[in-house]
Amino acid sequence: MAVVWIVEWDGITPELYGELTRRTNWETDLPDGLEHQVTAFSDKGLVLTQVWQSPDHVLRFMEDRLLPVVKAMGIPTMPRVDQHRVHSVLQPE
Repeated sequence: MAVVWIVEWDGITPELYGELTRRTNWETDLPDGLEHQVTAFSDKGLVLTQVWQSPDHVLRFMEDRLLPVVKAMGIPTMPRVDQHRVHSVLQPE
């Protein structure tokens, strides 16, 4: 069951995001199960929307790659995360 994962992370600037992606290497060594990603920034911080093949894929990525880096970087906050089952995906050509 595919899921959409919507992350709002106050205080994560483009620079911090760049360091997170560099250390996790998730944009060049794609995590298993990640199908789509859109990255944006609001006045508050990071707004990330991802589509994953399943909740288990998200959990493995969080435990194995993201959370260890967040801890190593000393980032004191965690994001607000909403996860929903995907109903449909439209991909215009």
